[in-house]
Amino acid sequence: MRFSLFYNCDITPGTSVPELYQEIVAQTVLADQLGFDAVYLAEHHFEVYGRQPAPLITLARISGLTQRIALGTAVVEAPYYHPVRLAEDAALLDVLSGGRVRLGIGSGSRNKTAEFTKFGIPVEEKTGRTLETIEILRQAFDTGVIDFDGDFYRFTDVEICPRPRNRANDLIWLAASDSTVELAGTCGFPLLIPRVGTSDRHREWIHRYRAALQDRPGWVAQLRFVYVAETTREAQERTKRTFARYAEYECGVTWDGRTGTREYRDLMQQMNMVIGSPDEVVAQLNAWRDEFGFDEIICQVHAAGSDHAASLEAIELLAREVMPHFLPQTAAETKGT
Repeated sequence: MRFSLFYNCDITPGTSVPELYQEIVAQTVLADQLGFDAVYLAEHHFEVYGRQPAPLITLARISGLTQRIALGTAVVEAPYYHPVRLAEDAALLDVLSGGRVRLGIGSGSRNKTAEFTKFGIPVEEKTGRTLETIEILRQAFDTGVIDFDGDFYRFTDVEICPRPRNRANDLIWLAASDSTVELAGTCGFPLLIPRVGTSDRHREWIHRYRAALQDRPGWVAQLRFVYVAETTREAQERTKRTFARYAEYECGVTWDGRTGTREYRDLMQQMNMVIGSPDEVVAQLNAWRDEFGFDEIICQVHAAGSDHAASLEAIELLAREVMPHFLPQTAAETKGT
């Protein structure tokens, strides 16, 4: 099983956005040195919840400061992009970074209607535009020429330059949804499972994806909030602000701040989090791997309310005390590196 990092780029009120970007870059440089597989950035617009309008630009900076770590989006919100320009930007970054791009693609959240309104895109078109963009990108990356006639986009003999170093099956990663899991399996694209959602839904998506692969190689990357400290108490104390913010935002719960309660355990399970000592984190990751059968765990360590120095320590501890328990056993586990 491979280990990666994820940044939602969310902040608490009053936080410096430039400082947030500096922290993400510093943590990714450390992760590159420690052997993490990839870093993934979310895309958000206009709202305090996430301050990352252009993840490919940030990844371009990171690519110049790192050597090996893969550069992922989780995800670019496809309806907001002109497909040809997205293909060009991703291809250029893949060339500049030495073939390290993982272009995670999603359609954007239906709950964030303000984003679609400000971009002038009807929210009802988000799925259709995304599916057409995926096919356009597949053509661009595999053939270098786009010929496409769809409901939203039409192109004839459009050549992409530069060509990416990788082909579509390595470059395109799809966010799991009811409209994408079979497509990902049929095309052999890796599948990104979000942190938010029920275990039943996540298992269903993975099952449908594996079935669509029809015994061909595939790749499932699962996002979780993973925070490790030397002791359980230290891990819980360091994540209190983030836990409270997410409990309110995602669950509508005003958490009382106590960590030894049934409420705390239930909220942690509902939000797909593991917070604890190295042994506790290893045990939970093993349980999740047995339950879902994923190939890569994408760890959200740093979020709104997190302390930069503490996050650096958590990343180091993950590499030193947790990752060695999950070292790849076969070549099949090294996809995307």
